[in-house]
Amino acid sequence: MSKRKLSIVGILLAVLILQAACSRSKHSGLHMVMQNGKAGFIDSKGKVVINPQFDSAFFFSEGLALVEVGHKAGYINTKGEYVINPQYDAGMPFTEGLAGVRVDKKWGFIDKSGKMIINPQFENAEIFSDGLAAATTDKKVGFIDKTGKYVVNPQFDRAEPFGDGLAPARVGTQWGFIDKAGKFVINPQFEEVRFGVPAAALSGLSLAWPVAVKSNTRWGFIDKAGKYVINPQFDEAMDFCDGLAPVKTGDKWGYVDTSGKLVINLQFESAGYFSDGLAPVSISKKWGYIDKTGKTVINPQFESAGAFDDGLAQVTINGSTDSPILIGYIDKTGKYVFNPTNPFASPSPTP
Repeated sequence: MSKRKLSIVGILLAVLILQAACSRSKHSGLHMVMQNGKAGFIDSKGKVVINPQFDSAFFFSEGLALVEVGHKAGYINTKGEYVINPQYDAGMPFTEGLAGVRVDKKWGFIDKSGKMIINPQFENAEIFSDGLAAATTDKKVGFIDKTGKYVVNPQFDRAEPFGDGLAPARVGTQWGFIDKAGKFVINPQFEEVRFGVPAAALSGLSLAWPVAVKSNTRWGFIDKAGKYVINPQFDEAMDFCDGLAPVKTGDKWGYVDTSGKLVINLQFESAGYFSDGLAPVSISKKWGYIDKTGKTVINPQFESAGAFDDGLAQVTINGSTDSPILIGYIDKTGKYVFNPTNPFASPSPTP
């Protein structure tokens, strides 16, 4: 397979991973598809409403979608019209009215008219959430406001976006949580954290506590005060979404509620977040979907499966040597609304 095709497959799988996140998102009811190596969008009925024409495309956020053409990033509206022409080296989705863009290896932020609000000057940056964005200067991370001024000076080795007034920040190898003044309110003590702010921010939602943290190789869940509400006991854990969190003990995944009760027994090889009342799970190396009682509602049959978003979920099945994966969309009954398609093939002619 060519490098170009491998790149496209990587983009498609990255989008699938994003869709598997706890988003509960509303992305304008449009879903990205690829035909003949180009990206476009379908509606909830599987009809192509924005013809495939972009080298890559990402989900809609605040009415605009990031697209790339000829190695340049721009933004389109839900009609497929350019609102901001491709001109940036890279871009981010819009949140809180701003989107990060990279120009000559530096990140800045634009508004929805394409006006540069914060000049490119940062080595790296994250999306705006709770009015602030993480930004990197001299390899240290701080937080800027919407004028581009640092309100928390660069001092952390890594930091994630704010959610519900707190942000994860790492010093050395240990993670803690800071407030908007940059003060640690939960001291650095965790090996890893799961903090689903980007998905929540892109969905216009607040963060759901408790959050998963790792200490002494075991995962548990803490509240906003840093107190364990579910003691560290799991080999793996993910954030809460729709009231349940996937957890792993040994080689099996199940789901706990916010009290720590195992409400869906450990039985799956892999598990994803609940969205629209369903979650993707893997059994015998195939993915299907369960409801909140643990009942299988869509039988395991897919090579990979994303979370439901606006009533549809992206799934993949095995293809041929030329196209190792075929990508389609299903509804909540498991019916295809967009048949599994070779992303590099031309669409079949309409009879």
